[in-house]
Amino acid sequence: MNCPASPSSDDRPLSVAEQVNFLLRRGITIQNRDEVERILGHISFHRLRGYWEPSYSRTGVCDEGIAFADVIRRYNFDQGLRNLLMDAFDHIEVSLRTRWAYVLSHTNGGGRFAHRNTALFGKHHSRDLDALSSVYAKYAGKKYGYIFDECPVWVVVEVMSFGLLAKWYSNTIRPARLAIASHYGVPENILGSLLAHLRVIRNMCAHHEQLWDRTLVSPFKLPNRLGGGKTVRRLFNESARGKIYNAIVMIAWLMSIINPHAQWHRRLATLLNEYGVIPPGRMGFPPDWTQRIAALGLSFLRR
Repeated sequence: MNCPASPSSDDRPLSVAEQVNFLLRRGITIQNRDEVERILGHISFHRLRGYWEPSYSRTGVCDEGIAFADVIRRYNFDQGLRNLLMDAFDHIEVSLRTRWAYVLSHTNGGGRFAHRNTALFGKHHSRDLDALSSVYAKYAGKKYGYIFDECPVWVVVEVMSFGLLAKWYSNTIRPARLAIASHYGVPENILGSLLAHLRVIRNMCAHHEQLWDRTLVSPFKLPNRLGGGKTVRRLFNESARGKIYNAIVMIAWLMSIINPHAQWHRRLATLLNEYGVIPPGRMGFPPDWTQRIAALGLSFLRR
């Protein structure tokens, strides 16, 4: 049974009923047609397609027996994962803004206008300052009551997007980066690589993109040690560098430092348990991931 890229070879828009017929012809089991039509009226066929296509073999032959209910379980799990990650990103972003502005204002006489001090940054300072000025003028000039040239660093940082903040961090002088990264128990070069990686994941979450089984480009550098010198290399899955698992480990680490009371790790475990039919290997979770973490004493990720 061939699996075409779209439900209509002539690109004719299909009615919801025709979309259901297409699914049936492709071997997808449907128990309640009315319910499926209702769902397709709110979640586009194209968006859902990525949640049944993993059931196709590489030769283009559909596996038999996939149910539409399983497609929706995958979709709901992915939505839950994105929501959980976005909650973590909210905490991480606010914390990084706070720490970056604090460290810069107390480094080499940075003071109130540390973000303007060229001695605190590398060659891209002028570019990043122009980008920040543009964002500030567009979103925050009236809100904060300062003109950009008189805005203190601890105020202007609040308009930085996650991506812009990552750029400023990477262009900050190394002593300041070390002071920022040490607050999270992460080597400074690892934190820079991680922020660039997390920026991609955050954008995917914000745009409701399929995430759980994606292979991400530009994996981040894996740390050998975290926190008080604990060796953590075995915690990661080196054979699945582009999968979400390694990023989840680092997000859980950051959340355990930034807001341990949020119990983010427990909510992750609850989500994984709730959708036990989701194969963790597709996300890069190694078969022995609970044992790896337990052996390192990082039981916060154990199911």
